[in-house]
Amino acid sequence: MVEVGRLHFLEHRQFGEIEALLVARGVRVPRRTLQPLADGFALPMVAVYLESGPLLAQRLHEPGGYVLLLDTTGVPGRLPLQLIDGWRGLALLSASVAQESREDVSCILRIPDGALGPPVVSVRDMSDGLDQALRAVWPGLYILTCHFHYLKAVGLRLFEVSYARLRSAIDHIGVKRHLRALAKRLRREGGKSQEATQTRAWAEAVLASGKEAKGRPYPFSLSAVAFWCRCEEVLMEPRARLHRAGRWAKGAPYRKLEEGLDRLLVPSPRQPGLAREVRRLEARWTWFERLRKALKFRHGPVPLATTGHLSERSLEHGRRRLDWLVGKLQAEEGQKGGDHDERKLRGVLGRLREDLDRRRGELLAPNVKVRGRVRPVPRTTALAERES
Repeated sequence: MVEVGRLHFLEHRQFGEIEALLVARGVRVPRRTLQPLADGFALPMVAVYLESGPLLAQRLHEPGGYVLLLDTTGVPGRLPLQLIDGWRGLALLSASVAQESREDVSCILRIPDGALGPPVVSVRDMSDGLDQALRAVWPGLYILTCHFHYLKAVGLRLFEVSYARLRSAIDHIGVKRHLRALAKRLRREGGKSQEATQTRAWAEAVLASGKEAKGRPYPFSLSAVAFWCRCEEVLMEPRARLHRAGRWAKGAPYRKLEEGLDRLLVPSPRQPGLAREVRRLEARWTWFERLRKALKFRHGPVPLATTGHLSERSLEHGRRRLDWLVGKLQAEEGQKGGDHDERKLRGVLGRLREDLDRRRGELLAPNVKVRGRVRPVPRTTALAERES
């Protein structure tokens, strides 16, 4: 029972994997028996954990308390709710709730409240239910908004409709399928001519454009826009070689590449206005990047996160950048005229400016002072995300 529980809960193994590992050790346990064994391991562990609340509380409060990272994942009905200490990375509690409501979450929060006392500060996503539950259990608690969730929400607001339309159009046109087939044929034929090797290199470079995001998810990267821009960049090369004065060679590989890229880039009734869609997304991406830099959010490989804990100096720099951004947003709101897309973007930016004013005290708020010294506070719920 202990080994099944250790593999399942500590090493995050699935029951099929556990069964195979046990068989390799000469122990045959039916898969249907593994769940009761895991439950038998978990229940006593939870009981011991709850009984040890005073010892854990002493450990947490001796150096100044704990930071509560609160996060849920999944779909309504059975949401895993994770409570993590952001200063030590300790999992304080994990429970399932039907929904992110004040009533459901408050019931869970009262368990650590009784055993550990109130946290020094809490970091949560933008859920109203989590916010109301925290304020109901601990009135006056210092609450921060997770930078990851905030940026994600802003990105969806900026890109969602236009990006979905562009990505769907690219998939429907089939240019990726054409380029994959061309590169595969050139590899199979093993052509050594300059045209064959260069065409294959260009096709593979276009197809690899999505990997440049290094695993960053949408909306932290716009892979469809990167693909379009790489297609535009590459198309200029075969065109320049095919259509220069005095050219005699037929250039079959170049023409095949040009034909595939023309499907996407040359305007036609099949995909009207796609280039305009790309330019619109690029303009919106500029605003998204400005906000990301103001929040000091690292835009590197996954896992995305604020770079460590932000010092007071970094927070002050972020506040200045945020003030600059709010000024830019106000100036953009004051613009008049423009087409429908520009007016729509100004409306989105106006709502973003209002939201930044409202949440300013939760995004780049000062760190906390405990036991006579300032302790940096986590700015994301990344630890809780990984435990979910």
